[in-house]
Amino acid sequence: MILLPVALAIGLRRHYVVAWALFCVGIAAFIGSQVYHIPLNGWLTDKGLIGPVAKGAPNLLPTAVILGLSAGLSETLARVIGYGLLFRYRKAANFADGVMVGLGHGGIEAMIIGGVFTAASLTALLSLQHVDLATLGLTAEQMTAVTAQLDSLENTPLLAFASLAERCLAMTLHVVVSLLVWQAFKRRQPLYALAGLFYHALFDATAVYAAQFIQNVWLIEGIILLLALPGLFWLWHTWPRGQQSARQLNALHVDLRLLATAVAKELQQQWRTRQLLVVCAVFLFFGLMSPLLAKFTPELLKSLEGAAQFASLIPEPTTADAMAQYIKNLTQFGFILVIVLGMGAVAGEKDRGIATMILSKPLTRWAFLLSKFMAQSMVYLLAIMLGASGAYYYTSVLFGGLAPGPFFAGNMLLWLWLLVFAVVTLLGSTLARSTGVAAGIAFLGAVILLLAGNLPRIGPLMPSGLVVWASQLGLDTAVANNGGALVMAIVLIVVGLIVSVAVFEQQEL
Repeated sequence: MILLPVALAIGLRRHYVVAWALFCVGIAAFIGSQVYHIPLNGWLTDKGLIGPVAKGAPNLLPTAVILGLSAGLSETLARVIGYGLLFRYRKAANFADGVMVGLGHGGIEAMIIGGVFTAASLTALLSLQHVDLATLGLTAEQMTAVTAQLDSLENTPLLAFASLAERCLAMTLHVVVSLLVWQAFKRRQPLYALAGLFYHALFDATAVYAAQFIQNVWLIEGIILLLALPGLFWLWHTWPRGQQSARQLNALHVDLRLLATAVAKELQQQWRTRQLLVVCAVFLFFGLMSPLLAKFTPELLKSLEGAAQFASLIPEPTTADAMAQYIKNLTQFGFILVIVLGMGAVAGEKDRGIATMILSKPLTRWAFLLSKFMAQSMVYLLAIMLGASGAYYYTSVLFGGLAPGPFFAGNMLLWLWLLVFAVVTLLGSTLARSTGVAAGIAFLGAVILLLAGNLPRIGPLMPSGLVVWASQLGLDTAVANNGGALVMAIVLIVVGLIVSVAVFEQQEL
């Protein structure tokens, strides 16, 4: 659900001249539509126009129709605004441009609603497999729903792939509707946009209504497929033939070989500038010092003059204290180090003219950016493994009781958490012309991500949820797995790279 829309967009770009910026327009259209779609549904519910969604609920059919129209209207309006701006600046003249916008719109929905929410649901269900549900204080209705989901997961695990099938059909819908709106602007005929609105509404209303009466998930997907067939036929019928890419493209294996060469060059640069040594030294220092601080800080406090009377109040340090100290040091200083060392990755080379010189070679712009991110990822992986090894050694010596497998798995979560800030820094460096501005953008993005972790509903799904998860691994305690935060971090990295490439493609060097 994360990689499919990206793979389709890459395939489209291999055959047509189409910019990644249009994929980003689709992303913005979907996210922007939800800003008013969700409050609109809340307002309609308050007015009594949207009722309960359940079998036997009064006014189920009108509720399904209104929900479908609400989604169709909200997202079509966002598409109209997006295409209005694109056509005004003559940025979406070709059929493939409309397809790219649709892939972005359906792609981000597949990544978030499909990937993130499916992962969150699966990990939540897996954590309940060996738990007595009666101890959770669930209502009778909740107990029935959770029991049914657990039975489905254990007896028919292939149902987990139903979400993938649903997202594939949804992406088809988004591409078709996006092209209908594109045709409305291209032909200056608003009826195409109206057709897109009602086609979208029909999809959503049918899905809501059918799900209340049909238990077989695959049968529901079959009904949605039947609704998608007219759109697929129209897409095939209207697709222009023979409009191949006008640019000279390297063979894919040539691009990948150039990418590998660029990554090797970046790693060599990291070594020559001593950045690799600095990063590894800092992480190793925190890994070694964290257990020592946890062990001896209480002893130092007890030795202070006048503190002897409070000695009994200071708890004996444990393995959990060493882990907490390690996580705190890594999260407090790690992301700052990532931003400081990465802020000049692109901005500095643009400012000195190095980027222009490098891109005069066959290296593509996407490979130029991706090589920098991949090299940074490798450096941080080495550094965090060194730090984790130091922390594990001293924790085992001073405290014991730290399981090696889960502990190092937790460090992989911390590595992924750091990569989110690395991609935010790369985006800031791509947007800016100077290192100072790049640093400001990166710090602003980092602050937004950190604050998002405190939001009531989506906070646990933000990358900060990885830190909470990692802090529990390796200890003899119950672990609350958070697949939603894991997938959200991957989505943010993928989207951040796409936006960076989209911006870089449009820049004059």
